[in-house]
Amino acid sequence: MEPIPTPEMKATIRHVEEKMWNNRDPAAFDEMATEDYAMHDPMGDHDLEGFKGIVQAALDGAPDLEFTIDDMFAAGDRVAVRYTLEGTNEAPSYLTTEPTGNHWRSSGISIYRFEGDKIAEQWDAFDYYGTMRQLGLIPSAAPTEAEGGTGAEV
Repeated sequence: MEPIPTPEMKATIRHVEEKMWNNRDPAAFDEMATEDYAMHDPMGDHDLEGFKGIVQAALDGAPDLEFTIDDMFAAGDRVAVRYTLEGTNEAPSYLTTEPTGNHWRSSGISIYRFEGDKIAEQWDAFDYYGTMRQLGLIPSAAPTEAEGGTGAEV
């Protein structure tokens, strides 16, 4: 099945991402995904319901969450998006069991594969490590010698 033209693929991704994140409607992805949609990321593989659960958990954890598309490219049956997510952890979320109250800002890249006019597959690389540091879930880098460390801490 031939993918829709590149401008339409990009418009589809922009529409669904902004509706899903900024309008706080993970179900918006339903209309754009194939029945066997799969999302792959460092935390594992997810079907459509699993992916929407991750989105909902992130939205629940940061009521002020904002999604921004920084870059978008398309070729063949693929669309690549570099994005930024930013919010304040005010409730349990995908990464926290207890809210930290910390504001965070992290980036990621998603690559979407289309089958016709639907999204069939997604590969996601998100800065979980940086987000967890900003949330205070893992320690920041060890102090340098100039900051009172020995320089040997790692």
